[in-house]
Amino acid sequence: MLDNARSRARQVIRVLRAEGLEGARRRARRVGHRVLGAEAEELPLLASDVADSTQLAPFAEPVRVSGRPLRIGWITTPPGAGSGGHTTMFRMIEGLERAGHDNRLYLYDTSHGDLARHERVVRENWPAVAASVHDVATISGGGGSTDADVWVATSWQSAHVLASRPHLSGRRMYFVQDYEPYFYAHGSLYALAEDTYRFGFTGITAGAWLAEELADRFGMHSSHFEFGADLDVYSVASGAGAPAARDGVVFYTKPGVARRGHATGMLALERFARARPDVPIHLFGDPVPQVPFAAVNHGRLRPDQLDDLYNSCRVGLSLSFTNVSLIPWELLASGTVPVVNDAHHNRVVLDNPEVVWADATPGALSAAMQAAYDSYDLSTAPARLSRSVVGASWADAARSVAAFIESQTLDRA
Repeated sequence: MLDNARSRARQVIRVLRAEGLEGARRRARRVGHRVLGAEAEELPLLASDVADSTQLAPFAEPVRVSGRPLRIGWITTPPGAGSGGHTTMFRMIEGLERAGHDNRLYLYDTSHGDLARHERVVRENWPAVAASVHDVATISGGGGSTDADVWVATSWQSAHVLASRPHLSGRRMYFVQDYEPYFYAHGSLYALAEDTYRFGFTGITAGAWLAEELADRFGMHSSHFEFGADLDVYSVASGAGAPAARDGVVFYTKPGVARRGHATGMLALERFARARPDVPIHLFGDPVPQVPFAAVNHGRLRPDQLDDLYNSCRVGLSLSFTNVSLIPWELLASGTVPVVNDAHHNRVVLDNPEVVWADATPGALSAAMQAAYDSYDLSTAPARLSRSVVGASWADAARSVAAFIESQTLDRA
């Protein structure tokens, strides 16, 4: 018994040395799950809000609107500072507000957080958005105005919330930014997310791949908008604002988000570091506690800080195993070559000749980064890369979304 305890203690010490405290915690959690039983899937919905496509009655045919602006209700989870998905949604809302329409946010928070705090987050991080902020309970018979000409679900959870409220009038739409079943193992949450595409909503998708996927799999009618870049933030620096050297590579790290390929990216960078030990490697996004090569671990950065970082790099690694990331457009705008995993869902949306494509293996990605880095012409590449996205405008994307919603709801006669 004593020898076994000593052996266990030595093993813990080895784990701490090799993987640090966080690695030890991960192992402890895995042991706990084996001893106590596997951790149950956590349902990010109240049971009463789960809809079922096989039991939905047809929604009432919406009445077209004439002679006044539209009233549009957006059902969404509470936004957090820096949320990319919420930022894209708010860009569309801003476009609808510029077109004169009345937008309202209905927040679905299963933790019952403070609405005033959620509204402060919206006002502080998206100050151009004028939409009023409400609790989703106000569209469940809890008081407040529940009339809208258009209801927009913005995630699979909010799609269930919208479908489970048959009393609502107005057209039902679904703002789809990714194929969300892929966020989960092939189980209950996968199935619940997938079922939302059978609810009969009209889709508005980020890029053509999603529209194609939803039509092919579910017969769902959608209009798509093209991705953009915030060209007021991301650009090639010049003069006093230019970096002293453009000599690095950069990778967006999301260890807890499987679709962003963190493990594959780190393995590719480890190979790159061995082949190019003189090249600075930069990581940003969620902090990485243990990095097996020399790297600057920036953590989360504001957009202006991120533009500065891009301008110090020649190559950026951007991986996505579902709908493509926004990162490649930002990299290009700042004069940095994006190396992206080669996949149909990425190529359909990211149609740009300056992108370097590679198989999603550590060796292929490392080789592609090395080739892109070595062939980078400091005198011509930054401006050429930036020009390739000069037409990628979020304002244009928002106008196309506004035009589609109007075409579905306004009486033009």
